[in-house]
Amino acid sequence: MKLGIDSFFEEAQKLAQIFDEWAGKYKLPAVADHICYKCGDYEEFAAMRKMFEGESRFIYQSIISGRPIAVIKFLRPVSTCMGDIWYLELAAQKPDGSQVSGFDHVEIYPLEGTMEDLAQRMMAQGVRSEKVVRPHHTTYDGIIEGRFKIRLEDEALVAKIKRDEM
Repeated sequence: MKLGIDSFFEEAQKLAQIFDEWAGKYKLPAVADHICYKCGDYEEFAAMRKMFEGESRFIYQSIISGRPIAVIKFLRPVSTCMGDIWYLELAAQKPDGSQVSGFDHVEIYPLEGTMEDLAQRMMAQGVRSEKVVRPHHTTYDGIIEGRFKIRLEDEALVAKIKRDEM
């Protein structure tokens, strides 16, 4: 999917509205941290990263699970009922080629307690989620709509990067 900067934010805001409808049902004590866009190939990743070079406060890139992932701080936020989202997680294609191009998830972290507490609270309200253990982190993932997911994490992505990589 080829997006310009304005169409990127239009699509992101549409998904934020879908997220808000979902979040409004459950009223979880959490903060919206970032939105993730997964690229179908390296060329798409490189083009999107380049697009944000003049449209961001900073770009931090790392290799995670064998592929580049860039964290981009927006100049303008994507607004949600759980707070403004200032960050994009931009992921290049996985080495196995299994990734589909497009927005993938909004990641949230708890205001109080642990990620497991938040997952239990969510499941008690009828939200189906799955614990996903990866080499670099564990999350709880649930579907908001179609392929678009809610992902629970213990902390903000930038805090994790500062702790683990700097």
